[in-house]
Amino acid sequence: MLNNYFTLYHVAGDMRRHFTGAVFTDIYSQSKNELILSFNNHQSLIVSCEPSLNAAYCRTLVARAKKNSLDFFSTLHGRPIHSVAVQGGDRELVINTGENRLLIQLFGSKANVLQVDENRRVIDAFLHPREITGHVLPQPIPPVRPSSLDEFTTRFHAIGHLSALAVLKGMYPLFGSVLIRELFVRAGITDQRTVAECSRQDIQRLFETANRLRADLLADPSPRIYSDGNKPSVFSLLELQSRPHESVELFDSIHKAIRVFLSATRKTKGFLRDKSELDSAVRRELDRTERTLAAMAKERAGAERADQYELFGKLLLAHPRAAEKGMDTVDLENIFSPRRESVTIPLDPYLSGARNGERYFSKSKKIRRSLEESAHRGQQLHDRYEILKRLSENLDRVQTSVEWDEFAVQQSDTLAAAGFDAPAAKQKKEDLPPFRLFTVEGGFQVLAGKNSENNDLLTLRHARPNDLWFHARGSGGSHVVLRAGSGKGEISRRAIEQAAAIAAYYSKMKSSGIVPVAMTIRKYVRKPKGAPAGTVVIEREKVIMVEPALPADAKGQLKS
Repeated sequence: MLNNYFTLYHVAGDMRRHFTGAVFTDIYSQSKNELILSFNNHQSLIVSCEPSLNAAYCRTLVARAKKNSLDFFSTLHGRPIHSVAVQGGDRELVINTGENRLLIQLFGSKANVLQVDENRRVIDAFLHPREITGHVLPQPIPPVRPSSLDEFTTRFHAIGHLSALAVLKGMYPLFGSVLIRELFVRAGITDQRTVAECSRQDIQRLFETANRLRADLLADPSPRIYSDGNKPSVFSLLELQSRPHESVELFDSIHKAIRVFLSATRKTKGFLRDKSELDSAVRRELDRTERTLAAMAKERAGAERADQYELFGKLLLAHPRAAEKGMDTVDLENIFSPRRESVTIPLDPYLSGARNGERYFSKSKKIRRSLEESAHRGQQLHDRYEILKRLSENLDRVQTSVEWDEFAVQQSDTLAAAGFDAPAAKQKKEDLPPFRLFTVEGGFQVLAGKNSENNDLLTLRHARPNDLWFHARGSGGSHVVLRAGSGKGEISRRAIEQAAAIAAYYSKMKSSGIVPVAMTIRKYVRKPKGAPAGTVVIEREKVIMVEPALPADAKGQLKS
């Protein structure tokens, strides 16, 4: 919803109130697909033309980098903004500078910023200027939404074989997929129905709900970011009833919400890319090491050949006259065996029996030396294989950018030992989540908040819906989250008790012998609107009685 019509409607409204009369002081780019427009009111407009992350938002003046930045639209420098509007039928912001206009078109992969004249002829462009300069842009045609129930009903039944959801998308293109699904939820109708399955009452509810939803979108926004665990999923102008189990963060500024969503999403995309690259490299090396170990296992069969060559040498030296030059083989009694069986020994016909014996001793010694070296190298390879295997298992558990940052710091030594550069060597410990960190039985990770605001950050932003959530019952204290999937196998009773003990330890009942701790699943924790920091409401709680304590690692040191 970053480039949704209604989002741009409110961005344009803010700019109209605060930027009208402001003068362009600088227009430049210092990041791929991002344009920064600065004004004399100490504000900047940031435009992201990234294909999957189109957005426009305002913030305080952005300092321009001394290097690696490019100027754009230099003819607009010093010109004032006369007006700002959003096109009625498209994702297009229009900044009027008098003689020319600046069009901010957020059309997905075709997003661009264009300078045009009064006839919409392109004078200059941020992206692909050579291809589109001189072209005349068509006038956008605003979609016509149904103005009455009768018109809505007629259009709804016009194409009877489609799903109701597809028909509504066609009638309200400005809503987009997220808001269309929200419309169905608010109307209390499943979006899986076909047009033919919708009753008269269903159609009326959809029409009335669509009108109310549109009015809510045009009213003062209540910007928020919904997250699935630590991954931002949707930016929204209002509460989405269609996402009851996702955590949500509210903002008092639409511009700050857009900026935070862009930053978090880019970080998530970057982490997924970096994780994929490292995962592929680790798996390739793991496969190569496994093949090498298998080949070395076959080579160890050479030990039998070394014993055989040594026996040949001993027998030839024990019977020095039995083999002469010119002979290809010789049969000798094995005097070193209780059975005294006959042994056929291949010979080099150009060598005497004694020299053949020496040759076999030399070959036996060479094989044994090779086997010793192979055994030493094999142990090194086996150790490396175990390191790579652990790395691969730990990588599989990394699901969020926050966990990726933790992985980069915690596994830096292991990565170095395996011959890999740390994926985020620039990451420092202060970049880790600002919570107390612990490891409980099974290798599961536990996070504990440090204060009321920090508790909100942990519960509402960092915890995933299926994580286990703990808090000392009837007492102030830390929110504690046990991350599902962060350890091996299922979460044990012992791990749950350890997490509960952490919640008891960081509560006002720390000095008590036994403390009741409430436990539930994170998706059953919600924050009432307007509630003080750290205050939440929980459902389906289970009370665990534990002694306040912190877990210790194998060395008896706290993992915090």
